[in-house]
Amino acid sequence: MPVLLRIAFNQNYAVSGMTFSWTTLSVKVKNIALSKQVDLVYTNFGSGVWHVTPLTFASPGGNYDVFTADGTTLSSVEFFALRYRVAGAEYWDNNGGGNYHIGSTFAGVVGGNVSLSNARAVRRTEAGGGFTFDTGWLEGEILVNNLTFNKRVGIVYSRDGGASWNSVDGSFSGPVHAVASNVSGVEVWKFKTPQLNIDASAPTYRFAVFFQRLDSGLTYWDNDFGQDYLLSKADGSTLP
Repeated sequence: MPVLLRIAFNQNYAVSGMTFSWTTLSVKVKNIALSKQVDLVYTNFGSGVWHVTPLTFASPGGNYDVFTADGTTLSSVEFFALRYRVAGAEYWDNNGGGNYHIGSTFAGVVGGNVSLSNARAVRRTEAGGGFTFDTGWLEGEILVNNLTFNKRVGIVYSRDGGASWNSVDGSFSGPVHAVASNVSGVEVWKFKTPQLNIDASAPTYRFAVFFQRLDSGLTYWDNDFGQDYLLSKADGSTLP
């Protein structure tokens, strides 16, 4: 479906005798048309009453858009699903029919168990032996649900428009960090491809992210709704 939760978690912060609580939520939708509506359908802790609130456009990602919750008004979300209305159609991400669940404050969840958090293209000019080389690499971060200790997290990528593919494993960076505490159940993994001469046959990097459970052999993918992520090789190009 062309809508997917990236990450959601509840958090609170106490200062000067006051406690502030809010829900952080990020959603990705396939950019089918310019006009679109993304809604959070949710219950608060212990209420059993369902509410609907629109999410706010945050940033474009090329083939997708990112929507987020307004943390000043949304708090204590427990169960929820996502609704995406575009071009006369309606799509849902309801966690395979079971709805998403945030169990407690500073507990989080990633849609599909793995999601690209961000990516950046880096380009450098290197000199040596009387020659100048145009080199570059792709780096970024991946979010995963901590389902098992034994896992591989990384990307499969192409520098030549899909003619050939390579993979690179990521490295564990730590749990997602909120304002006052770490978020349990969600990890950040960093990745970086080798620094190689720029392949001029394609203007973009093409890639997908993966999370492989080594205990069961199951592999989860985030490939931008089946179309792979595309990022310009120009220095400083980013995906949110």
